[in-house]
Amino acid sequence: MRWPRLALVFVGALLTLGSGADEISDGALHFLTRPPQTPPHHQRKHLTILTDSLKSGWVKSRQCHENLDPVNAMQVVFSADRVRGLRITRSERIGRAWIEDGNVQLQGIAAGAILCLESENRMLQHDPALNIFTLTSGPYMRRFLDGYFPLRVTFDLDYPEERLRLVEMNPPELRVVAQISPGHIRLPVLFEGRLDISLRFAPVTRAAP
Repeated sequence: MRWPRLALVFVGALLTLGSGADEISDGALHFLTRPPQTPPHHQRKHLTILTDSLKSGWVKSRQCHENLDPVNAMQVVFSADRVRGLRITRSERIGRAWIEDGNVQLQGIAAGAILCLESENRMLQHDPALNIFTLTSGPYMRRFLDGYFPLRVTFDLDYPEERLRLVEMNPPELRVVAQISPGHIRLPVLFEGRLDISLRFAPVTRAAP
């Protein structure tokens, strides 16, 4: 039996698998206020901007994919120039999981499977003219043929509050769900379509002694 193709795309990674899912929409971004009847795929993403990240652009990344679709095989494909130190930290209800040529290969995925990964991702850019740091994460989407399935993303970011202050968040609708505290941002979102997250930071200005 040949599975229909489903693509789950996240920052630095493309997940390709088969699915029998039955709800699809067009590619326009729609934030959902109620979850679908069938619990959607859930990605938990935790990024950490370190002091060194301000010079190198490399950010620590931990991610877990929960409620994966039951399929025979899946591949997590990373952009070679945007990821390093990739490793699998957790694999449940998956027959086999391994890293090959910088990508993650999975076989025998059962219902309710969980996959967790750690890596460093090059996703922080500095504009010296404006002296602004921009962290971009995405696109996040769960695509089936020409349509898109609901996807739940819990996005967490830790950053050095003594060095950076948040000045802009896009798309602006994220402000409604954003949970912001000193040095930390959480974005719990449920949506259909394609989501690109962009956070802009300005350096903290130290008062003169």
